Amino acid sequence: MRGRLALWAVAAVLTVAVVGLSLRYVDPFPPTGIVLATGQPGGAYDDFGREYQRRLAQEGLRVELRRTAGSVENLERLLKGEVDVAFVQGGTYPLAKDVDGRLRGMAAVYREPLWIFYRGKPVSDDFGALAGRRIAVGAPGSGTEAIARALLEGVGLPAIGPNFLSLPATEARERLERGAIDAAFFVSSYRDANVAALLHRPDVHLLGFRRDAAYSGNFRYLSAMRIPAGLLDIRADLPREPITLLAPAALLVCRETLHPGAVEQILSVAQAVHGTGSLLDPPGRFPTRDGVDVPLHDAADSYLARGESFLSRVLPYWALRWVIQLRVLLLPLIAIWVPLFKILPWLLRWRGNRVLERHYALLREAEAAVAGAADPEALRHEITRLESLRGQIEGLARRLSLPHQRDVYHCRLHVALVLDEARARLHRAETAPTPP
Repeated sequence: MRGRLALWAVAAVLTVAVVGLSLRYVDPFPPTGIVLATGQPGGAYDDFGREYQRRLAQEGLRVELRRTAGSVENLERLLKGEVDVAFVQGGTYPLAKDVDGRLRGMAAVYREPLWIFYRGKPVSDDFGALAGRRIAVGAPGSGTEAIARALLEGVGLPAIGPNFLSLPATEARERLERGAIDAAFFVSSYRDANVAALLHRPDVHLLGFRRDAAYSGNFRYLSAMRIPAGLLDIRADLPREPITLLAPAALLVCRETLHPGAVEQILSVAQAVHGTGSLLDPPGRFPTRDGVDVPLHDAADSYLARGESFLSRVLPYWALRWVIQLRVLLLPLIAIWVPLFKILPWLLRWRGNRVLERHYALLREAEAAVAGAADPEALRHEITRLESLRGQIEGLARRLSLPHQRDVYHCRLHVALVLDEARARLHRAETAPTPP
């Protein structure tokens, strides 16, 4: 009994140890909630963040939104561990101090054009029209500010000084409308309220790019976006003539530790939100790895190459969490207890055989001692040993399993046989005539 209890105790300890190691080193449980960094209030990132929040909540993944100045701040918050996922403008990752490689790209989800609105006489010579003007280059820490300063420096214009103001998008629009500034940069969706408002103003113009190939060649994260006349507002005929803009991709970026199950669920929502396309992006183009300048998360790489995993396709996120939790708990149990139940009968047979062999060894010693006994006193001693051995074997019948019962009864018969022989010898010794 003690041996069997020890075996169960070892199995229980091994089970606890393997489950603990699984929880420590194997995939942790998918999170119940994440923190998503968006952007400035009213911007495209903010709008898409609320849509992601709504859709992910339906699947069982709670999303807390964090509004920020924009892409650069989002990258900083990811590195500090303050958020799990963020919208990030393509081309801004080199500005992050990710020396340990802790950030991972998930996908490009749409293109967000660079809108440069200006007051005054319409021009078409790219940045030349901006020389010497008061320009809003985006909020501090935003992707707009990063791309504006990079482009201005790239064409040889100063990017710092009293004429360059770091303003949030809404304030930049308001100042441009009042004439307090001459131009403003925006990197955002065409759905952005600030962009839509400025497009409809007759005293504000949108700057196009004639040398789009030169810019996209020198700034690899930018692509040319040609907008036909009237595409953005067919009633108001906006834009009033075809125009070419430059556009980085909007990216989803996460920490490398984000659970693969959460990555798949977020990308599934991104597919539903952005996969249908828009006025500027054709259907089926996004989400994609094209334009992602951050090392891809392994789960995102798999999703973009082969689609959702089987479990993600057939189960909602909340059920997927339970399946993964059960897997982490059940696999160690199966790994230990299935082999244990297979080997347990063999161990019990081996243990029973060892016990019987030990008793047969004692019986053989007793039989030899009976055969060599020289006087009745020695025979009485061996009879006492044999009776004790018989009691032990009778106890075995209650301890050993059914497959050993036949062997136990054979052993009892053999002990009885030797015991009868010993008693017969004692009787003969006690009744033998005493020599004269």
